[in-house]
Amino acid sequence: MPTVADLVVRRLHGAGVRVLFGVPGGGSSLDLIEAARRLELRFVLTATETAAAIAAIAHAELTGTPGVCLTGLGPGVASVVNGAACAQLERAPLLVITDAHPASADGAAHQRIDHRALLAPVVKWSAALTPSTADAVMADAIARATAPPRGAVHLEIPSDVAGVHIA
Repeated sequence: MPTVADLVVRRLHGAGVRVLFGVPGGGSSLDLIEAARRLELRFVLTATETAAAIAAIAHAELTGTPGVCLTGLGPGVASVVNGAACAQLERAPLLVITDAHPASADGAAHQRIDHRALLAPVVKWSAALTPSTADAVMADAIARATAPPRGAVHLEIPSDVAGVHIA
């Protein structure tokens, strides 16, 4: 049975994406990298999250397909803000996929920051994936990133969601 991460990667592959850029932080990003490997999408490790976004933007502009960058949570998301802003200002289709604390977690947690609020000024749209909404949210995210004016969208995948098996 496929996982949420498999579904995400299949949707990206269907949109023409063949490479992901990023700085994995653990949790969902590791599940996505493994799912990408199984579908023969390359993962390119970058020095920073901003560099991942810029590389993904350049790749999008060269290939005509959406760019994708992965980040860890907290400081990783803060670091990708400049790249998301660049995509938005340059009208480049970019999916910023961030790790998140487990959906089941509540209260104070290490490196907890409101990712959606932080990225809101520099992305067209933001959503969190759940096992039941992952397919529809991925389709919506790709459509929004590539619809005029093209730009950045943000997807948050909690660490306890990416590995969930779906029907």
